[in-house]
Order: sequence, then C-alpha cells, then structure tokens
Amino acid sequence: MRIAPLCLVTTLCMLTAQAQEDIVFKAMHDELDRSMKLLHLEQLEKPYFISYRVIESESTTVSGRFGALQSSTADRGRLLTVEVRVGDYKLDNTNFISANFNQSSLVQIFGGTMQLPLDNDYKELRREIWLATDSTYKKALEDLSKKRAALQNKVNNDEVPDFTKEDPVTTTVDAPIVHADVKKWEAEARTLSGLFRQMPGINSSYVSFQAANTYIRYLNSDGTSYLRHEPKVTFNVGATTQAPDGSLLNDGVWVHARSLAALPSTDELAAKVRTMGQHLTDLRTAAELQNYNGPVLAEGDAAPQLFELVFVPHLLGTHRILMDSQFGQQRGVPENPFVDKIGARVLPEFLSVIDNPERSEFNNVPLEGSSKVDEDGVRTRATTLVDKGFLNTLLVTRNPIRGIEHSTGSRHAGQAMPSNLFVTTDNGLTRDELRAKFQELVKRRKKDYGIIVRRMRSASSPLLAYKVFPDGREELIHGVQFADLNVGSFKDIIAASKDINILTVEYFPQRNGGMTPTVDDQYMPVTLAVPSLLFEDVTVHKIRGETPKPPVAPHPFFESK
Repeated sequence: MRIAPLCLVTTLCMLTAQAQEDIVFKAMHDELDRSMKLLHLEQLEKPYFISYRVIESESTTVSGRFGALQSSTADRGRLLTVEVRVGDYKLDNTNFISANFNQSSLVQIFGGTMQLPLDNDYKELRREIWLATDSTYKKALEDLSKKRAALQNKVNNDEVPDFTKEDPVTTTVDAPIVHADVKKWEAEARTLSGLFRQMPGINSSYVSFQAANTYIRYLNSDGTSYLRHEPKVTFNVGATTQAPDGSLLNDGVWVHARSLAALPSTDELAAKVRTMGQHLTDLRTAAELQNYNGPVLAEGDAAPQLFELVFVPHLLGTHRILMDSQFGQQRGVPENPFVDKIGARVLPEFLSVIDNPERSEFNNVPLEGSSKVDEDGVRTRATTLVDKGFLNTLLVTRNPIRGIEHSTGSRHAGQAMPSNLFVTTDNGLTRDELRAKFQELVKRRKKDYGIIVRRMRSASSPLLAYKVFPDGREELIHGVQFADLNVGSFKDIIAASKDINILTVEYFPQRNGGMTPTVDDQYMPVTLAVPSLLFEDVTVHKIRGETPKPPVAPHPFFESK
C-alpha cells in the first residue's frame, strides 16, 4: 500500500491544536496506523483502504399537538463507522450484497456502524475501534471471496472500478454551537400547534423544533482527514384532513437553518402554519376534476419540487450492486438511464443545471446545501450537469460509474446527492409573458381552462392546483394526479420564467440495493433555485383508488363549542 504511517502522522500534524488534543481523534489515528500495519490474516489479503468516521451529536427536540406539549427531549450519542476495503481499487469487497447474514457479519451488514462510549477514555475507545475494525475486516474478506465466486458464474460486461483514487484533503469546518431555549420552545410549540384550534377542518396536526450540534471526525488511510462542527436548527409543521369525497389531503412545511438567529421569528412561523392550514381547509371544499390533457404551468414551490422529485434522481450516479445467487432475480436499484445519455439532450436548449456546494447565498437567501468536503473527504466543487439542454455529467462518489472516473465530491447521507442546485435559463420570460404564453397554448388546444400548479404532495400528486380560465379567474381543485409527467417531459418544456423560485427541501437519497444504511444523517438539506416551468402536454385526472372514510363523529374540540 502506498500510504505509509508517515503520511498519517503528517496529516495529524496539519490539523488544529484542538484536533491534536482530541482524545477520540487520537484513538482513531493510532488504531488506523496500527491496523494498516498489522491487520493481516495469513495467506489472505491486507486492507488497501481503511476509514473511520465518528459522529458525535447532541440534540434537543420539542413538539406540540393541538396546543398541548407532546414531548421535550434531549439526546446525545457517539457513533463509529468503519470502512475496510480488501482487494484493490479495481475490484474489492464493496458494491456487493450476499444473502448470508451470519452473526459474525452483523457489523459490516449495518455499514460497520456501532456505538462508542461517550467518555473520552483513550484505552476504551481504542478497544472498541479495534474490535469493530477486526470484525469489518473479516467480513470484507468473506465478501470479496463471495464476490469473486459470484463473478465466475456471470458475464461481467461493466468493467467499472469499485473505488477511485482521490487527492488527500485535510480541512476543519468550525461553526458556532446552537443552544436551544427549551422553555421558550415549549411555549412556542403550544402556541403554534394551538393555531389548529382555529381550523375545524383539520383532523390531525403537529409542530416540532429541533436543535442539533454534530461534530464529525473523519480519517482514512489515503491521508484525508476532516473535523466538522455542524449545527442545525429545524422547524416542522404538518397537518392532514379529508375532503367529503374521502380524498386524503396533507401538507408539511420544513424550515432548516444553521443558527437560531437564522430561524424565522415566531410570527413568521405562525404565518406559515396559518397559510398551510388555510390551504388544506380550502382544499376540502375545492372543485373536483375528472380528466384534463393540456398545458400545465408549475410555479412557486411546485417548480423546485417537481424538479427535485422527478428530474434530480436521474442526475445522480450510483455504482451497480452485484448480488449473489441466493438473492435470485433481485437486482437492487435499476441503473440510471442517464448513464448512457451523457452528451444527449435532456432539457430544452435554453435550460442549464449546475450543482454548486461552494455558494452559501443566492438572492439574499441562505443556501443550506453548502459544504467544503463530502463524507469521503473529497473537496466539493461546482459541477455543470446540464449545459444548454445537453447532459454533461452526473454527480458521483468514490464508487465510480461507467464513463465517470472520479468523484464529484457529492457523497452525503451515504449516497451521491445534490447540494445547491441551480436551473438557469437563457431567455426567461417575465411572469406576465409566461402567463400569456400559457394562455396561448390553452387557446390553441381549444381548452376551456388550463392548469397551474403551485405546490406538490409527491412526484405525481399536486397539492395546490388551479383551473385558470381565459379571463384570469382561478378555481382550486383537489384530489388530482399527473398520469404521464416524467423525466422525459422535461425535455419538452416550452418556456421558463426569469424569476427564480427558491426552496430548501429534506432530501432522502434512494438506497442502492435497499440495504445500505446511511453513515450520517438520514437526509440532507438541499436548496433548489428553479424558474417557473411551462409544460405543453400533461394529463391530469382524479386520483383513483380506495381511501379510508372520513371520521364518523365530528372533532370533539369543535363539537363542544
């Protein structure tokens, strides 16, 4: 192995004085150094790569329902994730799943992740890291043997290396710790959740606050290391109801900030609660729609939501997973069809897409997906994904895909993910021009009305959708879904706006093979900046299928009034 202990010592010396005095980091470094020297079963392969990630977190969570405090908790934990690779960069033990779940395999099956003691006891930390490394190494040897056996019985037409070589990086990211005022949040949880006492049509609802301070230590045998203090503050509100016809209606608002000061004020949060509740109340009595085929204009939150839910998953490159014969015909997540579309047109030529984790602000709005390095310690950078309609590349990790040989610094929550995603247009229209273009298409199709969507429930189900008549009058409709709006539809977008809709979302990556747990948070904040989008031909119809009947008796709170 080209990485020598001297490289690891040099890496340690480059860190801050705080890191050098960090007992946990010292235990990680010393055990990594020792493992690279001594971890070797006779006549079997030594590791060519080892990494340790320790995630230490403290969080405070407060939630309320319907004016009552639901919970108020504090939590603290320290998790170790060990990665051991045997073989070489071309073929190693990863990107493979075996059905043999024996007891000795449990550490590796669950991503090499285990609890570490909270005390900074150097000897106990070394012991825990030693045992986890030993178990993960033995499982890695088993997996490599099984993988080689599986490949002997298959024709492998995809000669893609299992791992990429990347330049070592050493960095420290320090941000101020957040300290939640628990009593204040408890009062706000009661007040904000109590706003639903003014909304008789809402069946259930909740609000929650969370403040979390996460300290991440990472070190690998390539010489990369980082220390990251990552504070975050989140606010959640959600509510559900049903229309008289049984249609399920729900919505949620999620706010992410990196400090308490950046969180909206109580009055601003109350306005978000009231707006969401009013939308759901209005939807209960909104008009129904049977069938529609014609122009659809996505504006407001719907534009970034549609882009995130439908298009973005195709911009992420995921290494194919090999499964042994005990899995039968299971193949895990199908290969992204965009892998073979690099160089092809996937959007109209007036649209481009850039992922840029280096930016922290856009139009005076904080960008929550910003970062200096990804989970692998690879330096992040701006990546042009689509250039004037043509697919340029995909976001990938150190597990490469066909045609993309190096990481784009995009591994977060265990998978390739976007960060701050910008959709730009060369000839955007003003709001009035875009609305006129929309009405022109509606008239050409000889429709009595067109449809504008301003908020989505899911990739195929609009939440706030309106019939828009030639005189500009709008009529809210409920219980509808798209029948045919897919990634191919984006290629035929007719026009886009000059104005940009900015939205930060909780992004949950799709699990490759369905068995790889995250090594960090279960989600990442991703900020999208997307213009309003005009689709020429979309089929919209009433949601079909069975739904539970609404509650038989009325809400007890409002019955007593």
